[in-house]
Amino acid sequence: MEEQIKYDPNNFRKHSSRNKRIIRKSLEDFGGGRSVLIDNDDYLIAGNGVFEESQKLGMPIKVIETDGSELIVVKRKDLSLDDEKRKKLALIDNHASDTSEFDFDLVYENFTVDDLKEFEFDFAVEDDVSGDIQDDNIDDLEDDPDNDTDDNDDFYSSMVQDVLFESGNEFEIPNLLIEKQANKLLLPFAPWGADSRLRRDVSTYHFYVDDYRFEAIWKDPIKLITSGVKVIVEPNLSLYDTTPVAFGLHQIYKKRWISRYLQECGILVYADLNVSVKFAEYNKLGIPPGYNAFFTRGYTGRLEYLKKELEVAREISGQKTPNLLVYGGGEEIRNFCIENSLVYVEQFMQNKKQGNG
Repeated sequence: MEEQIKYDPNNFRKHSSRNKRIIRKSLEDFGGGRSVLIDNDDYLIAGNGVFEESQKLGMPIKVIETDGSELIVVKRKDLSLDDEKRKKLALIDNHASDTSEFDFDLVYENFTVDDLKEFEFDFAVEDDVSGDIQDDNIDDLEDDPDNDTDDNDDFYSSMVQDVLFESGNEFEIPNLLIEKQANKLLLPFAPWGADSRLRRDVSTYHFYVDDYRFEAIWKDPIKLITSGVKVIVEPNLSLYDTTPVAFGLHQIYKKRWISRYLQECGILVYADLNVSVKFAEYNKLGIPPGYNAFFTRGYTGRLEYLKKELEVAREISGQKTPNLLVYGGGEEIRNFCIENSLVYVEQFMQNKKQGNG
């Protein structure tokens, strides 16, 4: 039977060399844990990586047939609750899953945004503007002794302290550094989310996603700093016309403080202009005159918002054609960007949802 099992030609998971090493070590040291799943034609549905490594080790296969109406439970008769081996198996089994990642291009070819939302995928609304993720490059970084992530974490952790940056306003909102402003959009460009910690290929991260996906950055920015990113768009903490001013100022302080901190660490920054009308003036605080690196998000049917944000960018930069980039919004927003020589960045998943790509 094992000779008939075939790999899924549309496997949505990518298995790097590192991930395969972890799976193989788990199988060598602790034996089989989770089962794999095949269809009636003997093609793998889940467990491609585990099956591949098990075959390299010459492990025998036992097939249990079912129609899916019952849950198949694998019972390890050799393990008990207090066994050290059991504890290690529980740890490495979950770790192995964390070190593989989705093949984004293949997922988007096969599913709509509504499909992904149904199962609460973190990238259900946002996608990266990039090429393929190169697993070999990720492995090279992980295996390179000169790229010791733990050392980097310790170094940057030592820098994360309570600190007051200079400010030019009464609310002490930190000033951004003009010499660390972003310039042209460096690709790949992607949203920060659950899979971001597994990637090392993103040049520019944005935060036009739900706030909960990046709230941890305020307390611990180390994963972002050590991700290899070169440029960020300021974290877009939600501000609405119904948000109290005191809380809104706190949100602006947070995004400007963390952005200034990232600049101190060598990361270039686009100032985020995507706030409600109520906070448009407050949002200028901490952006020094002459700063010319801005980002905002476009919305269908809300062109007036973009027009006002363009005026803000012109006012601060002193340029008729400021370096303002716009993320998504559809054809009307795109045409406005063309007319005003602004960079329009397509929102891939919006196209997918509308069936345009």
